[in-house]
Amino acid sequence: MKRRQYLAALGAAGGAVLAGCSGNSDDDPGTTGTTNDTETQTEPPDTETTPQQNDTESELEAITQDFLEALIAESFDEAYEYTSPEFAQSVPQDNLVQQWEANIIPLGEFNQFTSIDYQGEERGLDVVGAQAAFADGRVGFSVQFDEQVIEGFFFNVDAWSPPAYADESAFIQQELTLAASGDCELGATVTIPDTNEPVPGVVLVHGSGDQDRDQQVGPNRTFKEIAWGLATRGVAVLRYDQRPVACEIDRTEATVDDLITDDAVTALERLREYNRIEETFVAGHSLGGRLAPRIAAQDDELSGVIMLAPLAEPISDAIVRQTEHRVEQNPNLTDEQRQAQLAQVKAVAERIRTLDIGDDELINLGGGERGKPFFRTLQEYDHVETAASIDIHRFILQGERDYLVTVEDDLAIWEDELAGDPEVQIKRYETLNHRFQPGEGMGRPSEWSEPNPVAKQVVVDLATFITNQSQNPS
Repeated sequence: MKRRQYLAALGAAGGAVLAGCSGNSDDDPGTTGTTNDTETQTEPPDTETTPQQNDTESELEAITQDFLEALIAESFDEAYEYTSPEFAQSVPQDNLVQQWEANIIPLGEFNQFTSIDYQGEERGLDVVGAQAAFADGRVGFSVQFDEQVIEGFFFNVDAWSPPAYADESAFIQQELTLAASGDCELGATVTIPDTNEPVPGVVLVHGSGDQDRDQQVGPNRTFKEIAWGLATRGVAVLRYDQRPVACEIDRTEATVDDLITDDAVTALERLREYNRIEETFVAGHSLGGRLAPRIAAQDDELSGVIMLAPLAEPISDAIVRQTEHRVEQNPNLTDEQRQAQLAQVKAVAERIRTLDIGDDELINLGGGERGKPFFRTLQEYDHVETAASIDIHRFILQGERDYLVTVEDDLAIWEDELAGDPEVQIKRYETLNHRFQPGEGMGRPSEWSEPNPVAKQVVVDLATFITNQSQNPS
């Protein structure tokens, strides 16, 4: 497909092409200017230490933010001050206003920029990409510069639709704030069945990376889909924004407990303040699944632990394996490029394994920067022993199409230790990926950008497990 045709297709699909100045590869979904896998993607598609930026790149990122903030404030005259005369002629302001009102305004209140990054030079123009979260959707922006003047601009809207298994009339949704440690307040949402009867409740815990309460990636909202599906079936759900998303933190000092465990315990305590909620559960995804037993060990009121695609092998091994799969799936890479990427990741993985990380250094695993205390405390935590020692029901769910956390490398470790325990239930899903989306073949990095909600059977199984434990406690 030619570039001109591709840009036109973006416009028809809910994005808007405002100037045809994108020079990215058609075959690489992570570089088109649409939402890519680094998200909100929580498991590492790219692994590297944080690079140093030059002044020009930082200035272009700052101009991009100013330009987009003017658009979001509907100050279109101000926005056009950043553009060239050629851009203004090619994209009349009335046209941009029309596109903005049709595509962006319906998304509701602007929440935040989740990223603004210089992406390199394409066809003689500098390109800056940005991801913005709104109340009802996420937008990927691409801004092209000649010197420090905007010559091209397009955006793509990732709108979300509720899955068919969610009945909005069956529950009530309430916004709240969690008073976490360190004067940090986490935005949260409780989805509670619309009934006067007592109900069980579950807290959803993210994996690695910086993620919002919906665990949004592209047009999919994994945690929101699970929450709405469970609330439809009589289970209350609390989901919250992860600490790096909600607050300014010192990432060089943050441990596993600082970023994941402590906030999950706080969320469980807050959930129990609802009078109608009796038994409570914790459900962690990916790295959150690995840490769910740790959360349970610190909260003696839980009735059960749910581990969704829980990472089991060392994270240093996982990022190498994941990168090997990713580069093999990318037809645009030469053998030399594949080897170079693998060599880089293996070097970073070895530094993580040996904790050869400076006190002020951060390592980016594709979804957020982490420092030495994070990796050190993750290594010190014996996840398998902890999962075996807690005396409550546990439920492990694993998609067989998952290339980030796999049956062979991760589930096998859990099964070796837990499969004989009568209080442990393990279920595999032949057609599901890391986010429990149905498909064919091994999962691909690009498929998260396609609308595809969590499979209904997973929601049904979660509701059944929670309900059964609530009705028949040990």
